[in-house]
Amino acid sequence: MRSILTVLGVLLLANGYSQYYFNDVIATQQGNEQYRLLRAAKIKKIKANSFEADNSATEGFQLEQEISLDGKKITLSSVTSGGRSSVTTRSYELSKLKRTQTSGGGIENKSEYSYNDKGQLSKVVLTTTDTAFKYTSVETHEWNYDDAGQPVSMLRIKNRLDTTLIDFVKDEKGQVAEERWKKNNHTLQTYYYYYDAGNHLSDIVRYNSRLKKLIPDFQYEYDAAGRVSQMTQISLGSANYIIWKYTYNDKGLKQSEAGFDKEKKLVGRIEYSYE
Repeated sequence: MRSILTVLGVLLLANGYSQYYFNDVIATQQGNEQYRLLRAAKIKKIKANSFEADNSATEGFQLEQEISLDGKKITLSSVTSGGRSSVTTRSYELSKLKRTQTSGGGIENKSEYSYNDKGQLSKVVLTTTDTAFKYTSVETHEWNYDDAGQPVSMLRIKNRLDTTLIDFVKDEKGQVAEERWKKNNHTLQTYYYYYDAGNHLSDIVRYNSRLKKLIPDFQYEYDAAGRVSQMTQISLGSANYIIWKYTYNDKGLKQSEAGFDKEKKLVGRIEYSYE
């Protein structure tokens, strides 16, 4: 039986995590909110325990986060069931993520975040260094917003030479409805964003050329407090998908996440504890 972490990794690779509006803007906002919850609850350490479908502990899995005394740095140490280890450090200023740095397996990834005077994410600089081959790649995302605070465009610049324009189309409520990648006057890719009655993001969709129709990459459901209670993660290249269900404690911190396959059979779960 493949572990829950193996299943998750396969789906992550298949999807590619390429939606810039979600990954840069929304995910950063969510991460900053999570950080504020941790600080409000005076959390110093987080530990995650992974369990397989038969309730046995995932062999070799370790995941711990420690928050520095001044609260400005979170260090995440992880070991996967395959024995791969990594350390990620996240640095914060004024309750906003400013920098992340991950090292492991001879690869170093660094992300630097800048914000404008309205507190909106204005730039992300992603640097990847392969220490074995002594190769470094730099990708910069430069964000522009309208007066309502919604993104208008983003420039994705790779190694200072290769530039892709990301345009955003709004719906009738002014929310981002389409993310269009353009280069040399050609549209490379389009993502579609849909929202539920509460204006929460419900679907991230793109065109599947094999099936010749729009297929969601991700689908979200929310609890009464507006927190994500379920996420369905779909592999574009196959019929596989996994459903993640989340629970939270009385402080709004994630308590557990459980993964189910397309037959709705439990793949595994992760339980979180806080100190």
